[in-house]
Amino acid sequence: MSMARAIVNLELKDLNLKLLGEQGVILPLLEMLSGSIESKELSLSSLVKLAKLHANKGIIAASGGVPLVLDLMFFCRMRPFITIKCCEILEKLASDDDGIDFLVDGKGNQLELENIITNLLALTQGPNSAHYRKPALRALLGICKFETGLVKKAVLAANGISLILPILDDSDSEIRETAINILFLFSQHEPQGLVEYLFSPRRLQALVGFLENDDNDDVQMAAAGLLANLPKSERELTMELIDLGGLDAILSILKNGTMEAKENALSALFRFTDPTNIESQHDLVKRGLYPLLVNFLNTGSVTAKARAAAFIGDLSMSTPKLTAVSKSTGCTRWWCFRPSKVPLCSAHGSVCSVSSTFCLLEANALPGLIRLLHGEVHATAYEAIQTLSTLVLEDFPQRGARVLHESNAMRPLLEILNWGTDSLKSEAIGLLEKVFVSKEMVEYYGTRARLSLLGLTGITVYGDGHLRRKAARVLSLLERYSKSSSSAFSGVQE
Repeated sequence: MSMARAIVNLELKDLNLKLLGEQGVILPLLEMLSGSIESKELSLSSLVKLAKLHANKGIIAASGGVPLVLDLMFFCRMRPFITIKCCEILEKLASDDDGIDFLVDGKGNQLELENIITNLLALTQGPNSAHYRKPALRALLGICKFETGLVKKAVLAANGISLILPILDDSDSEIRETAINILFLFSQHEPQGLVEYLFSPRRLQALVGFLENDDNDDVQMAAAGLLANLPKSERELTMELIDLGGLDAILSILKNGTMEAKENALSALFRFTDPTNIESQHDLVKRGLYPLLVNFLNTGSVTAKARAAAFIGDLSMSTPKLTAVSKSTGCTRWWCFRPSKVPLCSAHGSVCSVSSTFCLLEANALPGLIRLLHGEVHATAYEAIQTLSTLVLEDFPQRGARVLHESNAMRPLLEILNWGTDSLKSEAIGLLEKVFVSKEMVEYYGTRARLSLLGLTGITVYGDGHLRRKAARVLSLLERYSKSSSSAFSGVQE
């Protein structure tokens, strides 16, 4: 016991803790867990300090210490102090991205993880839970962060969301912050229970407070992720969030947050703008969203680039409606008396701007979108193709086709037929089908496209019959125009 007391009382550096583990102090400490209350308390306090180090975690696990700690924590609650220290050990074992690696018995066999999660959830609800709620929640977060399957089981089997939600009202800010991180993980599987709980101004204000917490990156990331997981059909909830400053907080994260927080914020942003609601899109554009999205195309992570491209696509889908409105509002409007030197948009045939028509050309988004075609990354290329497709309008496909040609988008688009997955190739073929309505484009790119498309329709190709049928349709377009006149794009060779 004197050894354990010394470990508890002395200020030991990591090197000293590592040496103690190597010299064999852990096994005697584990043996002390079968002794008196004082022995247990000293042993557990020592193990908390030793479990800071990865190497010592391995020794504790290999020595059969984890089942002993779990038994004391869940089934032998003699004193709150003992339960607290057990929770702290479990928290340390699951920390630093170790997750469930050390949750094994002495032979290295994985322990029953679902039971551990269920018991941790129950531990946060007991009459004395205030004493050990913080380490229990941190241990739960460490385990669930890397085990999505376990999270789903815990949510469904133990009704996890309903157990964690009330903890958002805890007076301890650290406990609230840990709870929001856990709820973010849980919300990926059972978001509806969150909606019902959040329908009160006080609780929504608390969520906005988490979004505004610039001092804790993890909390911001979790709050934005939780918001992104809530059903977007809950329009009343969305309007309440806007009134409470939630949209401004999301935009602030897009400017200043970590990349993980920005990714979740981009996903959450979709709930604030229904693609069929142009007014909500106008509101976001007025708040300065478009330059942020364009910047993500160039400097964001793969996930951020894909989500930014998708959002630009939603805005671009509204552009034809907005240009049509500007042309049809009568000669009392500026359109009828526009200066002759004001150029018309090459894609939309109208006077476009970022603020009035959400034009992606005016926003200078086109170069970034085309770069996404070059990267041989499925997620970003897929969203880029869908967004570029919004430029090739059904009524005037030649204009959009010319824009793609002049911006050098066609070659990387055709290359996707060689390296892309079936779903990505299908998107590329869909855009080519729109582009090759233009005879000029067929003359210009037909030969190269034909070679790739024939490879997708050949009898030796197995897999997606839908893909082969789409490729065959585009080939028929190429054949139809194969004898057409020379390209209107003189002076440029294929």
